[in-house]
Amino acid sequence: MVKKDIENKKLKSRVARIKGKLNGLEQMLDDKKDCLEILNQLAAIKGALSALGLAITEEETGCLRIHKGDEKKLQDILNRFLKIN
Repeated sequence: MVKKDIENKKLKSRVARIKGKLNGLEQMLDDKKDCLEILNQLAAIKGALSALGLAITEEETGCLRIHKGDEKKLQDILNRFLKIN
C-alpha cells in the first residue's frame, strides 16, 4: 500500500506540473506572446502528457499482473495508450 501511495503522489505531482504549464499557456495567449514561444509551450505540454500516460501505463501493467503468454492483454493496453497519443 505504501508503494501505491508513493506512486500516486508522483502521478499527482506530474498532473500539477501539467496544470502549471497549461496555466502558463493561457497567460501566454492573454499576453499575445510570440507564436514560437506558444508552440514551444505546447510541445512541452504534449511531452508532459505523454510521460504521464506512459507512467500510468507502466503502473497499470504492473497492477494487471501480466504474465508470460498475456501478450494480447499487453498489446490491448498499448493500443489504448497509443490511441490517446
